[in-house]
Amino acid sequence: MKIPPSIIKDYIVDKFQDYHVAGEEFIVNSLFFDDSKKHMSINGETGLWQCFKSKEKGSFVHLVSFLEGISYDAASMLVMRKLVDTPELIFSSPSQYKPPPPLNAKNIQDEVKNFKLLDLTSNFLPESIIERLACKMIRSRGLENQKFYVATKGKYVNRLIIPYEDSRGLFYFQARNLLGSGMKYLNPTYKEYGVKSSEVLFPFDLGESYVLVVEGPLDAIALRGCGVNATSIQGSFMSYSQVKDLSKKKIILSFDNDDPGKDGMEKAVRLIKSKNLPLPWIVQPPRNFKDWNEFTSQAPKKEVLLYINKTVTRMDFSYKISELLN
Repeated sequence: MKIPPSIIKDYIVDKFQDYHVAGEEFIVNSLFFDDSKKHMSINGETGLWQCFKSKEKGSFVHLVSFLEGISYDAASMLVMRKLVDTPELIFSSPSQYKPPPPLNAKNIQDEVKNFKLLDLTSNFLPESIIERLACKMIRSRGLENQKFYVATKGKYVNRLIIPYEDSRGLFYFQARNLLGSGMKYLNPTYKEYGVKSSEVLFPFDLGESYVLVVEGPLDAIALRGCGVNATSIQGSFMSYSQVKDLSKKKIILSFDNDDPGKDGMEKAVRLIKSKNLPLPWIVQPPRNFKDWNEFTSQAPKKEVLLYINKTVTRMDFSYKISELLN
């Protein structure tokens, strides 16, 4: 079975949010042990892969089998469907192929007991250094009217908690480092909670006809504070699952003004095209700002909306977001 490299590469990008590229090889964390040093290599042309530490190796179909949690025969059928069916029948779609949550997965809402709601309305400085740092950071970004937590114990202790909440309560969060050492962000993992970051979108208004897609939740929160229907994808790589969830909206891509942002924007456009969806709209923060939150913290809301109105385009022709916001 000959599998086009485009299918292989798109699948790898969707399933591995953290990877390096060396020639045609994607260097990723191994699937066969707790790995953070990228001991596994996948060839983007052939789909052949190997784990240098466990010595496991196999074909692209084996890879699909491992990642989807299905048998080799079922993985073969899934790949065949991708090759012969319509573009809508893509890897992320059939719910019957989705692996069940791990048996020891925790309820993500249980983590709330380790969090403390930040009081951003008081003029008094909190006694906790972590709370003071969190309040200072949030206020410097002009987000003090939003809801945030700090973790007081557990795995995410001493981090700012950016909650993803809807009518059911907390369903995801990002934990941001406040102390300047260690990883900047910690996301809840599939192994812990049965939730994949690549399948999560920051809450947005489902009733709107459009959605503006950014990298991080603070950017989405900042834009929503300006009246823009924004969501975030937890990074610069949009997944098939996220595109599927946004497919009925007018999608406006808006990633950071850096190389990963530009690369992620290009991949997102290709992914949207592969789903036979209308071409997306594109807008980026002003070039002298890294991201939207940096811009919104220094500009009035009307200026932010005016800038978006003037610069948003649908690939190669003008489109006014103001028509959607009214």
